[in-house]
Amino acid sequence: MKISFIHIYFITLWMIIGSGCANEPGSTFYLSSKGDDSFDGSLEKPWKTIERLNKEPLKPGDRICFEGGTLFPGTILIDSIDISLSPEKFIICSYGKGKAIIDGGDKPGLDIKNAGNFEIRNLIIKGNGRKDGNNSNGVIVSGCADFIIDSIEVYGFRHSGIHISDCKNVKITNITAHDNGFAGIHVTSVKANHPSDYGNENIYIGYSIAFNNPGDPDVTDNHSGNGILVSSARGGIIEFCEAWNNGWDMPWTGNGPVGIWIWDCRDFIIQYCISHDNKTNPVAKDGGGFDLDGGVSNSVIQYCISYNNQGAGYGLFEFGAAKPWENNIVRYNISYNDGLLNEGSLAIWKSQYAGSMRNCEIYNNTFINDTLKGIAVSLISNCPGFRFTNNIFLYRGTFITEDQKFSDEKFISNCFWNTASKMILPAEIIKDNIIIDPCIKLPARVNFTNPLIFRQKSQTAFSPEPHSPLIDRGVSVPPPFGLPFPGIDIAGTTVPQGKDTDIGALEFKNL
Repeated sequence: MKISFIHIYFITLWMIIGSGCANEPGSTFYLSSKGDDSFDGSLEKPWKTIERLNKEPLKPGDRICFEGGTLFPGTILIDSIDISLSPEKFIICSYGKGKAIIDGGDKPGLDIKNAGNFEIRNLIIKGNGRKDGNNSNGVIVSGCADFIIDSIEVYGFRHSGIHISDCKNVKITNITAHDNGFAGIHVTSVKANHPSDYGNENIYIGYSIAFNNPGDPDVTDNHSGNGILVSSARGGIIEFCEAWNNGWDMPWTGNGPVGIWIWDCRDFIIQYCISHDNKTNPVAKDGGGFDLDGGVSNSVIQYCISYNNQGAGYGLFEFGAAKPWENNIVRYNISYNDGLLNEGSLAIWKSQYAGSMRNCEIYNNTFINDTLKGIAVSLISNCPGFRFTNNIFLYRGTFITEDQKFSDEKFISNCFWNTASKMILPAEIIKDNIIIDPCIKLPARVNFTNPLIFRQKSQTAFSPEPHSPLIDRGVSVPPPFGLPFPGIDIAGTTVPQGKDTDIGALEFKNL
């Protein structure tokens, strides 16, 4: 199955987010600080506690409205709402001024199982803290379909802020997930690492931020402290999201966390996202910006910005997953001063013991590394079918480290430039590429937080100067693996502007 952009973008439009709880059919129940559990749950006679709500036999089309600005201790439990009984959404939201606060304490704030056609919105969900007694996730949704989670702030949970498992047709938007342990937003499945099946389908995560999710004290044999992580999903998008300052308190000393990444996924797009200042255990791996990891196929990272991460800006990794890692694309992205602790601007690694990794098109990216290590590419493993085209590699250290070597990788029409005048490249790479100062506009400081920063007319960082040798020096890249190219660069400029495409993530545009 190949990505259908029409199909995937339909995910972003299939539901319209509303506000409030009025003007829809079904029963509406209210909870208020002025309520009483002996009341009937109406607006005039609201309930007081989540305990009373959990005793009510809820049905499709019902609405649960919590008084804004009020704290409600407990865990909201929803189980087995049969979507075939009603076409109306089941809704949980706030009413009045501000957002209601659901305090899960040591437990989850919201736990929904085997339900569909529902919407959770406009709530704050908090726990006691990842090291202060909580031992759960903030929002747990499992075995569900056709739902929206919107405008939620979630924090203080030992595991993940939002935890989705074995679900389909999911829309997660406008989430602020912070100060959790394992991840801000985590999508997973009992089928993760299955040789052919996927547990989730059509996952959309947009317009969300995940920050200061430091690590899970319970996880001592694997990574934790991720921003946004999706696994075992067929079809999906992560877009217009930001992840930063995650992973700094991970207890494990092996593989590490990443700001935004996927594994065991197919037909997935990560785009228009920013991942920066992410970290890992000081003696562990990773801590990077973005990652296509084990078992990912037919997927794309495009129009993203990564900077100041301890690990690779863009990781392409295969740990030995059951499904093959193949036919992926990394295009029109920027990495700036990544690899502060591990790897470099881009890292490629495959386990020597298991898994399959092949075929990746890496083109029209701008990779800049002016750090003390200054590595452009960490070529830890050599994999067949990896091709680099029209990329800028601007670096202080070495292109790859001395103990690494090239094999079947193809380099065509890339620009290489070493800022410390240590240009050492093998003859086979020099042949079809250019070695020259790219003459691009380097910012004095990078502090991007808006995923659409390059759409602003005043923003010129990383763009070619009028005299840049990159202009019209690229080559055409036919749609790899049958995955269509939107025809624009990271700033939304039509490609090409001249007779040929430019080298790098930004096309020169005469204003």
